[in-house]
Amino acid sequence: MEKLKLPVFATAFMLFLMGAGGRIALHNYPNFETVMIAIFLAAMLLPAAISLTVTLSIMLFSDLYLGYFGSSKIILFTYTGFMMVNVITTKYKNNIDIGKNVGSVYRFTASGVIFAAIYDTWTNFGVFWISYEHTLENLMLVYILGIPFMLYHLISNLVTFTLVGLPLYYLLTSRVKDEDVTEKGQMVNEY
Repeated sequence: MEKLKLPVFATAFMLFLMGAGGRIALHNYPNFETVMIAIFLAAMLLPAAISLTVTLSIMLFSDLYLGYFGSSKIILFTYTGFMMVNVITTKYKNNIDIGKNVGSVYRFTASGVIFAAIYDTWTNFGVFWISYEHTLENLMLVYILGIPFMLYHLISNLVTFTLVGLPLYYLLTSRVKDEDVTEKGQMVNEY
């Protein structure tokens, strides 16, 4: 079991800054972003309601700052795409972190690849739905045109999930022995 080294709200605020600040700083570099790793870490480290709040806050704040909120037609698909990342991570977080070993490195890296594929598949569908006549040819065209962006996003996630996400995750958590935790998940003799 993992225990946070920082209070929940401090961790949430740090991940918010990482996601929103990174998105704002890197907005000129399409699909190279810190939002997905911040959302992934929020889901791995925080209670579900707080991690969902962090996810929405990252997107709302950065969209308002960058002027995208209200002017972007794809916003429903981007927000729900990031919410999918959050919900899936929350559901499978115990399967992703298996301790400090090579298996966890593979699982974090694989999560980055899988989430880039899920997110880009969903948002490309959104581009098709909003901007193209609904034919099979146009659907295939959108996915073919999206390949360069998907590859760039996959590379971004390989880097951020492996070189930023995994070390940050282990810096923010400490391993707790199972016998020190009650059935309700509370620490025994916690001061």
